[in-house]
Amino acid sequence: MNVIDRAVKRFGKLRVASFFLMGIGLIAFLLTPLLYGLWGIDSDLPGVLIIDLGVVLFIVGLIRNKKPGRVKLIALIVLASVLSIPILMLIVTSIYYLITGKPLG
Repeated sequence: MNVIDRAVKRFGKLRVASFFLMGIGLIAFLLTPLLYGLWGIDSDLPGVLIIDLGVVLFIVGLIRNKKPGRVKLIALIVLASVLSIPILMLIVTSIYYLITGKPLG
């Protein structure tokens, strides 16, 4: 068995996928000075949003695998909801831009 199969058996698919997402987001965030200096690509906000998406995915995987008690479940759902607000705003502004051709705000 390879490393990924063992990790999926131990942690579950959602949590392993969240580790990969957070790693990609961290790399994108840390490469911002290099990318901005050489090509003018600003990747700090997309990197943070990818890390945020990975954290939300980790919380969902934690809820599905561990079956926490009532108070912990409510706290995790509230935390995942609050962390999802920037992702929701990105989706809303992207849809608005695609429909109107103007940035929101």
